[in-house]
Amino acid sequence: MSVCRSVILLLPLLLAPFSPVQAELAPLVEVVQPEQRLVRDELVTFGSLRSDESTLIRPEVEGRVAALHFQEGMAVKGGALLVSLDDSIARAELAQARANLDLAEKSFQRAQLLFKRGASNAQALDEAQSQQQAARASLALAQARLDKTLIRAPYDGVLGLRQVSVGDYLNAGDNIVNLEVLDPLKVDFRVPQKAVSQVRLQQRIELSLDAYPNERFQGEIIALNPRLDEVGRSQAIRAQVANRDQRLKPGQFVKVSVILAERPQALMIPEEAIMPMGQQLMVNLLVAGKVERRVIRIGQRLNGWAEVVEGLQGGETVISAGWQKVVPGREVRSVPRGQGA
Repeated sequence: MSVCRSVILLLPLLLAPFSPVQAELAPLVEVVQPEQRLVRDELVTFGSLRSDESTLIRPEVEGRVAALHFQEGMAVKGGALLVSLDDSIARAELAQARANLDLAEKSFQRAQLLFKRGASNAQALDEAQSQQQAARASLALAQARLDKTLIRAPYDGVLGLRQVSVGDYLNAGDNIVNLEVLDPLKVDFRVPQKAVSQVRLQQRIELSLDAYPNERFQGEIIALNPRLDEVGRSQAIRAQVANRDQRLKPGQFVKVSVILAERPQALMIPEEAIMPMGQQLMVNLLVAGKVERRVIRIGQRLNGWAEVVEGLQGGETVISAGWQKVVPGREVRSVPRGQGA
């Protein structure tokens, strides 16, 4: 009796018509909001750093090095004494020039007295005056030679490595040490002929180099060569960059980015959200729980993100992953980007 009752209870279920799941699960997609970021149009090239001023300290007169008044690599002020040459000969010449001038002045005074008394003619007076002037010029020359034995820094800067020692005999023009102005620094680079119209004075640049991989140094263009190189068809450009901490060094090879334009509130979306269709680029949007497809135009691509120039206003919800399994008008389930579609 109990068995028959169980069969009777199951019979309505067995006789009920079979129906598949009516509400198939909607596809799961990842979504993201467009972000506003700073985007720049840049002209990228390469250049070299140079000292703002650079010179080799050289003697103007010959002589033996008597003393060095500097240390290699030190900062010096303009006018600071760097090198003293042996001045014994120059002092002797100066003393001789003074004696000659004293004699010439006395001779000129006697010639004047004689001319006033009528005991001498004008020619003798002129000769005595000429000798006096020549003696004065010789004294000035001897004083200048003596002054040249003291070699001074022409301006503020940092000294390099010296090439002489005390006791060396130097000829005029021999190298002693280099002097560099390290703040600011100059940046010399070139741009191709087709980009000449995009570059102007006081335009901002940014430098990057291997020594500081995560930093960019700011500068601006200070000079444009009006003549293009006939071989490479490029224009030489000089910029200036601050270097207060002196981390940048003359001679370094740098990557130069000339800032052509800036868009501080450019709309950016992940590149994986872009769907190419023929000649068009499209994105899938989530609007009221359903998929909507829209044509866009992109600009810059930066580190996996793309700038949307046309097609979005900024408040949309973009499907970044899972758009391959959806069609316009279909309902979808969504999770934030990165949480798995």
